[in-house]
Amino acid sequence: MEDQGIPAEAALRRSRRSGAAWAVGLLAAEFGIALIVRPDPNPPVLIGPVSIFAGLLAAAFPARCKATGPIRHTAAGRITARTSTGERTIDLHQIRRVSSFRIPQWCKAPVEVLVVKDRHGVRLGLTDPHDHPFVKTALKRQARNPETPAPRITRRTRRILDTGTLPWWRSTLSTLGTLTYGITVSLAFLVLAVMLAST
Repeated sequence: MEDQGIPAEAALRRSRRSGAAWAVGLLAAEFGIALIVRPDPNPPVLIGPVSIFAGLLAAAFPARCKATGPIRHTAAGRITARTSTGERTIDLHQIRRVSSFRIPQWCKAPVEVLVVKDRHGVRLGLTDPHDHPFVKTALKRQARNPETPAPRITRRTRRILDTGTLPWWRSTLSTLGTLTYGITVSLAFLVLAVMLAST
């Protein structure tokens, strides 16, 4: 029997629950200490690292769809992989959107994540370049079918699919952009926690 993968409803429900738990944990870490000590014109030093850590977790929220284990391909055009929220399956017959982002790593090469979203709303981040041809083939097949809506593909992602890589300067900008985003969110969390604790 053909492997049908994980039902979209189950994957989306699990992702929503995980997202809600993630959000509650972040809010507790961000504002818990501040609410306990307020009002304090000199908040404890612990607020700093806890807020920055919470900000980094918030910045990493989009990466929850990244595949973290072996990927299973089926003849029916489905890809199944495990993510931080459990297994999920995407249907390559009707792709709705393809985007990408980069995850910097300490003392390692950055990881390029190709995010495919299907018509059911399920998202899966592919990190192995060997999986890109499956996506390219599916996009070409979909383009030949006038009854299927054309997917949205970011220019950055289209460059990756066409050439397999990005120019060095664009790769550098992508890495710097991700780092800047993470630092900005962390600092915003820190400022909010300090303001709450001191009022």
